[in-house]
Amino acid sequence: MMKVNKRLLVILCVGFLCLGAKAAPFKKSIRYKNWSIVHNQDMTMDFIHKGKAILKNTYVKAKIDREYIESTSYTSADIKESDFSDNTGRGKRFTVTYTQPGKASIEQIFYFYPDKDYFLTEVFLKSDTDISSNYISPVYTITQNAFLPQDESNRVLRVPFDNDSFVHYLSSPLDVEDISFEVTAIFNGKNRDGLVIGSVEHDIWKTGIRYKTENNRFISELECFGGVAHEQTRDISDKPDRPSKEHGCIKGKSLKSPKIFFGVFTDWRRGLETFGEVNAQIAPPRKWNSGTPFGWNSWGAMADKVNYEGATDVSDFMKKELQPKSFENDNIVYIGLDSFWDNFTEEQLGQFVEHCKANGQKAGIYWCPFSDWHGNADGDVEGTNGKWKYKDIYLRADGKPRKVESLAVDPTHPATKQRMDYYINKFKRLGYSYVKLDFINNGTLEADSFYNPEVTTGIQAYNEGMKYLSDLCGEDMFMALSIAPTFPSQYGSSKRISCDAWGAMTEVDWGTTGYMLNSLSFGWWLDRVYPFNDADHILLYKPQEADDYKEGANRARITSAVITGIYMLGDNFSVTGRIPGAKEARDKAIAVATNKEINEIARKGKSFYPVEGYTAAAPGKTETIFMRDDDSCIYIAVFNFDKVNEKTGILDMSRVCQSNMNNVQAKELWTSAQVSVKNNQLSYSVPVQDVHVYKLMKK
Repeated sequence: MMKVNKRLLVILCVGFLCLGAKAAPFKKSIRYKNWSIVHNQDMTMDFIHKGKAILKNTYVKAKIDREYIESTSYTSADIKESDFSDNTGRGKRFTVTYTQPGKASIEQIFYFYPDKDYFLTEVFLKSDTDISSNYISPVYTITQNAFLPQDESNRVLRVPFDNDSFVHYLSSPLDVEDISFEVTAIFNGKNRDGLVIGSVEHDIWKTGIRYKTENNRFISELECFGGVAHEQTRDISDKPDRPSKEHGCIKGKSLKSPKIFFGVFTDWRRGLETFGEVNAQIAPPRKWNSGTPFGWNSWGAMADKVNYEGATDVSDFMKKELQPKSFENDNIVYIGLDSFWDNFTEEQLGQFVEHCKANGQKAGIYWCPFSDWHGNADGDVEGTNGKWKYKDIYLRADGKPRKVESLAVDPTHPATKQRMDYYINKFKRLGYSYVKLDFINNGTLEADSFYNPEVTTGIQAYNEGMKYLSDLCGEDMFMALSIAPTFPSQYGSSKRISCDAWGAMTEVDWGTTGYMLNSLSFGWWLDRVYPFNDADHILLYKPQEADDYKEGANRARITSAVITGIYMLGDNFSVTGRIPGAKEARDKAIAVATNKEINEIARKGKSFYPVEGYTAAAPGKTETIFMRDDDSCIYIAVFNFDKVNEKTGILDMSRVCQSNMNNVQAKELWTSAQVSVKNNQLSYSVPVQDVHVYKLMKK
């Protein structure tokens, strides 16, 4: 009997020990100011802000080699608290460490700041031996969460990875399953409460935020992770000439995730701006000490027929007719040669610069640093004296050259850098001070390998190549990023906010103008991470589409650029040369590009933002009312895309600012009409296919 009792006692003790090891409660929670991170018995966490649960049952999910691990399967956890100071400020750091015999440890760090409505978090996977990973998710939950009221104005934002292929921002009701890149916002349009979550580090990973929402309220799944490879990152394709590749792996004894921003805001718009500002604190924007560029670019109308005689004639027209009438900034206008500038001789390229200088202008040029457009694999790489062929520098997936629109070259390869030396030094020697850099998303592609063996991911390669290029250009060269990833952002003086958008009107919302404004509606905050957003150059005249280029529509086109950032025209204003334009193009530019008060908005170089953000006709469409709150005034732009009906309405100024704007002095800047705000409401009436821009002076 004694033997039986002893045996039973041993079994019971072992059973209790096993039960305790598996479900030992982790009672210690994190509390700092308005934040609480509550640790549950199952090793999940609840993120709580001001007493309200935002996300419940979150945990860490990662991949080590080919095996997925989750923090919820670990048997032991510990927490440590310390002070910290970094580029974003000072605060408290809490380190949660999950351990289990035979497994790599998981270390999740939370960074909290006094009086901030966000925290930052990151994850380390640590092992005594080398491990590898191409997926780490610091925030993962499959629990149904709801922090917003059930409401038809609830939205979730999809942010594109880059601006290629006319991809749209989507502001969708909470009934979708999708993925956003680098950041998303989940918000209520009416009360503006919202969650902003995304990556504030862009040195190793491409970050995805995958979400599933339902019933106009619930977040059923949310996964914020480093390691996304997708057709929108251009890594996955079903086209036979574009091989696919999963995200690259990082290797070592300590592997770090991207640092994730998690913020809850009473205004989701301020939340996205704060997200941008934190990014800029971690990776400061490229310096630019001059004003907003005003100018002209050759691609929209001259295109592949750009020529010396025509371009210099455009320069003369700008000097004579536009610059004296306020189309300039700091007495400078940029005249840019786009693709096919090699139609010029070397001598003409230099003469063009001198011609622009004599007209009070600066000359711009175009280049694709990570592209081989010709596909001549056996061709010599420029600047390498025949040492390297293009086939030596291609990025490859499964041995096949990688391609988006052009063949992609390795940003880390010495021949790629020598090619940069060749072209940039040539541009600088000739006197060009503005370079438009296109299709640089090629440089972010994942590959079988990179020339630099320490580089194993596309974003690492892109950073190496772009840093070299940025240093080579120097601070005096304006680097205008055209087709490019949104992040990393520190290498561009500007970034085009959408794909090619010259004002074509193919849809009810003005086609590319409406498409560009979609990007402004939900990407305006990028002027926090770039010195300027770029709306692309504007066309004001097409004889075959004359009805779509009337003065009202052209006012709207001009306004779309002015409220975005850089201000570039694109019509063929020449009357000489290989492809002369038409007098009508000149007349239209003089009519709408010389409004002093409109041009003054552009000189400030800051983007307008949506008054609402949930009223677009469809998820991929644009908002129609934008604003900017300056020190002394408030600007409001109201677009009417309708080809038949006038747009009338009343804007409640409480949606614009907290101050009472009743009876303030106001003016519509295109018509110079005086406007009064009555009962704190602005009444507007915008003609068909036109825009009104109101300037309201603060009391």
